[in-house]
Amino acid sequence: MTSPYSGLSIEEWKAKTQELIENHPLPLETIREISLKSWDILWQTTVGDGELAIPLYSLDVPAMVVGYFFEKLFAKELQMREPQVWRGGVSKEEKDLVYIPNQLYSIEIKTSGQLGLKIFGNRSYGKSGENPDLAKKEKSGYYITVNFYDRMINLIRFGWIDHSDWNAQLSQTGQAAGLSEETYTYKLIPIAGEYRLNTPVSLLKGVGKKTAKTFEAEGIKTVRELKNYQGNNKKLLDFKHKLEDLE
Repeated sequence: MTSPYSGLSIEEWKAKTQELIENHPLPLETIREISLKSWDILWQTTVGDGELAIPLYSLDVPAMVVGYFFEKLFAKELQMREPQVWRGGVSKEEKDLVYIPNQLYSIEIKTSGQLGLKIFGNRSYGKSGENPDLAKKEKSGYYITVNFYDRMINLIRFGWIDHSDWNAQLSQTGQAAGLSEETYTYKLIPIAGEYRLNTPVSLLKGVGKKTAKTFEAEGIKTVRELKNYQGNNKKLLDFKHKLEDLE
């Protein structure tokens, strides 16, 4: 697949990403709505039945498993809404969300349960031909990325990631592949919404150890608490004024 960013400078990536998203059949509002609904349903899940039923939230479920459940619920909800247009992937060759009329618009979902706003892929995402199964799936294309921590979604993004954007860890024992800052900045668009008020303030851009201690001293842990801040600390007020784009 030829990248839509081929021949473009990094400065031109943002405009191309906006164009790709505007031309995509799945609106950002729908991605946000289904993401939040799927996330809510996920944590209402129980394991077992009757007296043996155990709420999922009471179990120490690995983040990878949480992400897998989320992906399946998202695909199911989308398919129920538009069964002639969308369905979940059923083979390793297909994306997680298959757009039936045109495979170009199919979407891969990537989640991360680490405390941060980075997304990681399997190491083979950054090395061509290393894993036969992953090689069958086209790794360039549209992506929905979701960062969560504990039981809170912190950030939902939508955009395009090329196979070449994934960089495998330099260590031969490393199992992950990451993305460059340019990819996060210009190829993935954050989806605004009230859900972002639950984000820990420590994840805000520009918050270092010193500023984190200032937040802690003021008893501010989340973006919502920062938004409601009524004090007179100039540094905190500066961060408060930058929150407008989150909702």
